[in-house]
Amino acid sequence: MTRPSLPLRGPLARAPSITRLFLATFFAVTLAGFTIALLSWLGARRTERSTLAMLTTLDRLDTLAPQPRRDTEHDRIRALAEDLNDEAQQAALATTIILVAVLTSLGIGLVYSRRRLAEPFDEIVAALERVATGEYGVRLPEQATGEFRALAQGVNRMGETLAWRERVQEYLSRLLGALNATTREGTGLSPALDVLSDATKATALVLYQPDYEANEWTPTAARGAEPRPLSRIAVRELIGDGTVGVLHLAGEQNTTARHKLQLANAPSGEMAVAPLRTAGRLAGLLVAISPDSFSSDQTDALALALPNLAIACERESAFQQTRRLATEVRRTAQYLEQQSDELTRLNEELAKANRLKSDFLANMSHELRTPLNSIIGFSDMLLTQEVGQLNGMQQDFLETVARNGRHLLQLISELLDLSKIEAGKLQLSTESLDLRDLVREAAETVRAQTEARRHTLSVEIGDRPLVVLADHMRVRQVLLNLLSNAIKFTPEGGRVRLLGRAEGGGVRIEVIDTGIGIAPEDQAKLFKEFMQVDTSASRSYEGTGLGLALCKRLVELHGGRIGCESARGVGSTFWFTLPRESPTPGEAPPVPTPGAS
Repeated sequence: MTRPSLPLRGPLARAPSITRLFLATFFAVTLAGFTIALLSWLGARRTERSTLAMLTTLDRLDTLAPQPRRDTEHDRIRALAEDLNDEAQQAALATTIILVAVLTSLGIGLVYSRRRLAEPFDEIVAALERVATGEYGVRLPEQATGEFRALAQGVNRMGETLAWRERVQEYLSRLLGALNATTREGTGLSPALDVLSDATKATALVLYQPDYEANEWTPTAARGAEPRPLSRIAVRELIGDGTVGVLHLAGEQNTTARHKLQLANAPSGEMAVAPLRTAGRLAGLLVAISPDSFSSDQTDALALALPNLAIACERESAFQQTRRLATEVRRTAQYLEQQSDELTRLNEELAKANRLKSDFLANMSHELRTPLNSIIGFSDMLLTQEVGQLNGMQQDFLETVARNGRHLLQLISELLDLSKIEAGKLQLSTESLDLRDLVREAAETVRAQTEARRHTLSVEIGDRPLVVLADHMRVRQVLLNLLSNAIKFTPEGGRVRLLGRAEGGGVRIEVIDTGIGIAPEDQAKLFKEFMQVDTSASRSYEGTGLGLALCKRLVELHGGRIGCESARGVGSTFWFTLPRESPTPGEAPPVPTPGAS
């Protein structure tokens, strides 16, 4: 590939050839000399003719009128004319001789300039043309003196520089090709070490890279030696913390370095150690051994390879890390797939067991409720003493049987309801209800319990209708459960409030007590099946942990929400919301109560 030549400008474009300059000068001087010589001879010729004419005239005068004195003057004029003619001829001859001498000198100068100036210039131009075509080994003789010696030395240095650059470019091209092949073919960095060995004539080369999992430096490529892993301390002692470039080790340093590196079968010679850094971080370590001392060219070859090797080490580490991660991801995916299959199987078995449990609970609930109702009924009948008088102990026993029977019946009913909800078999009998009536009804139902524990029960529902579309029995069940809990967990002489109000697009019911309260860390256990705040064997309050869970399920079946706000020793507020059936005409929009959720 040839580069386009640039047009010459300025004085260099107007510079003539030296040979042509001398030839032009020679021809110009020759022409001028011949012209002068010709004019000289022509003048001498005219002088001769004039002299002859004058002598002829004098001879004619002598013939016509001869006189002695005139003869004397005639002889003197004739002698003068002959002298003038001779001088003119001598001047023409001298001019001719001078012209010949000048032309001879110019010819000698032309030959000299051709041999001493033009030919060396031609040789320099030919050498430059060969260098331009890529023949960087051209050498010009430097025996000349002056400017030609300087020109020859400059051309030689230029050729050597271009040859060195070409070798460097070829070396870097081979090195980059080896490094690219490393990434593409997964052959490691060994091909790059082969290229580096050819360039540096090193008999042994070892490349170390950090293994962060093993906390050591592992040899990833080697040539001419059998390396072992290095500790991080050994690497720090070899290169220090901020060493940059090639570090030559000879003598005692060489012996110490060989001991730390523990290179088996390593050849003798000078050692060079070069850290490979990228962005200030140590990515690798290159160790080279040469049978002789490293020359400047070998050191330059090592130094030129360091940036590319550092990037290759970083890339190789990332590649290995990516491959390890891919393997781990593949194994994890296989494990997760197995676990997913196992989880699917367990979920299917769990769903089957849950269905069997629900069916079992439903069947057992029906089977248990029939004899339990008989027990409760006969106990109530005996307590009426219509079939006979009872002593105090008998009456206490029967009241205990009836109370525990009702508690067990409630538990069975709650289990049956939960199983129906889980099985999706619980159907709501919704109707338009005014919750004010339902709230009053529930309050009257628990009135006896509040009086027995000397509580104060207040109902605050306002005068505006609180109409919702709900199941009367299920909403009553939720209200009674919340009221029973408030009465049970409030010490004697406490206060229980039952509030109802419109809120947003629904109705909010709150049961507020001054009981023992619930700690924040225990509130997460609420509304979960079989979960109780006090699970110790010495707990003071009985219960199964199903009531609040059933309330949550029933409220959510109505499209509402349920929650709790409580603090230990202060009391609790249990609330639930139900969507309203339709707004009352002319009713103002309700104002949300602070703290409502």
